[in-house]
Amino acid sequence: MAPQPQTKLPLPGSSARSFFHPLLPLVFLLFCAVQHFCWFQITPPLPPLIHGEADFGIGAQATVESLLYSRRPQPLIPRLPAKPLPPPVEEQPLHAQAQVAIIIDDLGFVREPTEAFWALEVPLTFAVLPWGRYSQDHAHEAHLRGQEVILHLPLEPLDPQTDPGPGALRSTFSPEQLRHQIRENLAAIPEISGVNNHMGSKGTQDRELMELVMAELKMADLFFVDSMTIHSSVAGSVAQEYSVPSAARDVFLDGGGPETILIQIERLIEQAQVEGSAIGIAHTRPGVAEAIAAALPLFDAAGIELVHVSRLVK
Repeated sequence: MAPQPQTKLPLPGSSARSFFHPLLPLVFLLFCAVQHFCWFQITPPLPPLIHGEADFGIGAQATVESLLYSRRPQPLIPRLPAKPLPPPVEEQPLHAQAQVAIIIDDLGFVREPTEAFWALEVPLTFAVLPWGRYSQDHAHEAHLRGQEVILHLPLEPLDPQTDPGPGALRSTFSPEQLRHQIRENLAAIPEISGVNNHMGSKGTQDRELMELVMAELKMADLFFVDSMTIHSSVAGSVAQEYSVPSAARDVFLDGGGPETILIQIERLIEQAQVEGSAIGIAHTRPGVAEAIAAALPLFDAAGIELVHVSRLVK
């Protein structure tokens, strides 16, 4: 049997076309290049994030953005309403130092209890009675020592048996007599800056009398301090009507004697700390100056400034 000739024809049943083509790798690389170009050049830019919001919400747009940017969609969280800024903190004004004025009444009739106060080198206000034996001398000495001097004006008390002393203003006087006596009293004490009442539980309730007094003080440019010998006094309200600067006593310091002064000064300090200022009144009695001197450290310890009473009238 003769050998069959060699041939390059495909065997029967085999495919006439090969699955591998020499250009296939080149086509694949070209496809990759086109995809790369489309991905980086044609894809829209990533939308910027808004501060305080989620990246993007759930839905069709989120799906597209997830496919394009390979980012996991986040739930849409509504932006919280902006909190209002706290109001600016206003600087609180510094509270002024609490102040106390001490008036020493009844100068002019006794020497030693009065002169004991000269050793107290703190601001004091001396109320001098108009017609005492030592009135002008005490007023002059107090002034030389840099202290404040006021007239201690005698006014009628409720008890007719109580004598307020020479120069007292009484309800039985005519208006002319009252004006004359007021002017005489004012002239009797040199270098005064104001007036407070001596006694006067009846006189300070008499509106007509107080109107005469305040009219004269207004003309003399003097202030008035109500000693508050009675709580129904109208002196303060009348002083306001006449635009006379005024104030009122808060604490009597020696009403129970020198031994009570320490307690009363503590009350005076408490009053000043609450109200910002307070006025105390003491008298030229034996032992009073020494008791006040012993209590002076209490004012320093409490941060209280001692002042002349003219600083506290309004």
